[in-house]
Amino acid sequence: MGYSGDIMHDIVQKEIKRNYPASEGWVITGSPELVGNNEIYTLSRRQGKNQVATVGATFERVISPELMSALVTGKEAPAAKKGTWHASLLVPQGTDISGIPEGIKSIFMRSFRYEGKDLLWLKRPAGSQVTTQSTQASS
Repeated sequence: MGYSGDIMHDIVQKEIKRNYPASEGWVITGSPELVGNNEIYTLSRRQGKNQVATVGATFERVISPELMSALVTGKEAPAAKKGTWHASLLVPQGTDISGIPEGIKSIFMRSFRYEGKDLLWLKRPAGSQVTTQSTQASS
């Protein structure tokens, strides 16, 4: 039996690729940095000049200051200094994003949502594009 974090890691990567598609030149560079249970990815592309994105992913209901601090340190990466840089944070729907500083884009996951204190994994039933079915995910 696999660890539930494995599937969540895979879903995070799919969400990142949906928002930063390879068809637009985005490439994930290296392995994600771990900050507690959160992951921080560095992406880059060359369109006229180097563009670097630091993308954090969390399943926390409230964003931690440590994650925000680690996300902003991506601006100091050598590749980011040679071009343009921006940061974004991938969070489940219903996450309290009030702690995200201005200038950091928040992206809501399609696959997870908070209802109260429960983190739900949203799955689409076969043959339906609108209705979602929820199963509780471990947090």
